Amino acid sequence: MTEKIDKYKVQAALVRSFFDAFSHGVIESQVEDRNEKTTPQSVKKLMLEHYEHIAPAFFDTMFFPLAAMNYKYEDIAALAREAQQRGDDMMALVRTACGDEAYYNAMVEEYKRNFSMLLAGKYLSNADHLEGYVRKAKEETEASVDSDRAIELTVRVVMFAYVRGLRQTGESARFDKSVHLGQVHPLRGATLFRLMLDAMNILLLDEAVDFADAEASDLASLFLKVCQTQHNFTVMTNEMDRTYSELMKE
Repeated sequence: MTEKIDKYKVQAALVRSFFDAFSHGVIESQVEDRNEKTTPQSVKKLMLEHYEHIAPAFFDTMFFPLAAMNYKYEDIAALAREAQQRGDDMMALVRTACGDEAYYNAMVEEYKRNFSMLLAGKYLSNADHLEGYVRKAKEETEASVDSDRAIELTVRVVMFAYVRGLRQTGESARFDKSVHLGQVHPLRGATLFRLMLDAMNILLLDEAVDFADAEASDLASLFLKVCQTQHNFTVMTNEMDRTYSELMKE
């Protein structure tokens, strides 16, 4: 039986994962010195330089995952067509994707929280994210998302946001057709896997994982630590393969 994850938690993980992955893609495409990649000065400078690109990238990456939390897959295309016929702008489309005002407002708060940290040259730690993300109000009815769908949507956000960040300078971030876990483009693999570890941590667990006692070279054990079960691990890796195939077509 598929597990369930609170919808607010899933939404917060998606938003955080977008900003984490997109910003790292931008930085990796433009900062060669690895010691300078995540300094507060570099992060702040590049986020300010790409300020106007972040909202469109967020919309392109997040509309489908947000909508998929609230609507059937087969209804999302019709939803987008109807919104376009009304002349909705980007944020109106995102509001529709969020399903109701409470989730939209929570998404906006997470957007502001993550973006403001980057503009200050900082990243939210997993622990800070898990402690501070927007939760449901007491009077709200609890809603949840199937864990399989939540994992798939999070993988999609991480990979699309990362590639869109890399492509801010027009760089191609295509992948070999044979790529799967452990066989990513050698210049990008370490960062992508770190992003995915963090994303699974904040999605599937309630506390930040300590990797101090884990063998860094054993990717499978690292991912099992955050995925918790072999089933979740398999869902994640299968979705990574599907997303690679989709990215190759862009």
